[in-house]
Amino acid sequence: MARVQVSALISNISGKLNGSVFQRTQGGLIIRNQSAKINSNTSRSNLHRVGITIIQNSWQQLSNTNRLLWETYAIFLNKKQKNNPTLNVSGQQLFIYINSIRLALSNVNTLFIPWLLSTPVLVAIPQAIKINLIVINFGDITVTFDRAIDDSKEVVILFLSRPLTASQQSPNQKLTLMKSTTLNGYDFICTSYYAEVYGRVLNAGEYVQARVAVYNTDNQSYSAYYNQRFLVS
Repeated sequence: MARVQVSALISNISGKLNGSVFQRTQGGLIIRNQSAKINSNTSRSNLHRVGITIIQNSWQQLSNTNRLLWETYAIFLNKKQKNNPTLNVSGQQLFIYINSIRLALSNVNTLFIPWLLSTPVLVAIPQAIKINLIVINFGDITVTFDRAIDDSKEVVILFLSRPLTASQQSPNQKLTLMKSTTLNGYDFICTSYYAEVYGRVLNAGEYVQARVAVYNTDNQSYSAYYNQRFLVS
């Protein structure tokens, strides 16, 4: 329900009304479209919980040699912890993260079947990718990259936020992994899954926060991530 404060003109309005959300910012009142409520008790989320349990149990069953390989791999990659950038990711954290990505994308990409990776490969990380455009094309959310993806060995790891307004500038938005594949090496269409997660698709003129990397199944490693904010066209 929206709360409206009136005089001769509306002086204050906050809350929700007919699918729109009103907020007061330093620049004044703004209105944004409301995403539908996300149901956390879905088959998608439940399968994810089961998968995480399998991954954690698999770590416990690894040999000391393989655990040492993962610790060495974490030092080799030199990736920082998300919540504490002064610390590097540990071998166990890296094992859980990589296998979580592989599990999540295994149902849309056969390169991740079988999805559980027990032994890492210590080689150079893949060439990174960036996003050139995010457009609404005949109702589809189409993400175009700055280089072609080799679908025989490369998998896009793309996270997107809910729809944002121009005033929502913080890069610390909650992002969700999109499940899809590239069509022609450049274009990634994630309309159905985005709508499943956020309740609706993006509209032209809205903003979205994105985080993207590429996973190479030849060396079982992923590139550096690029964080980008886009105006959807």
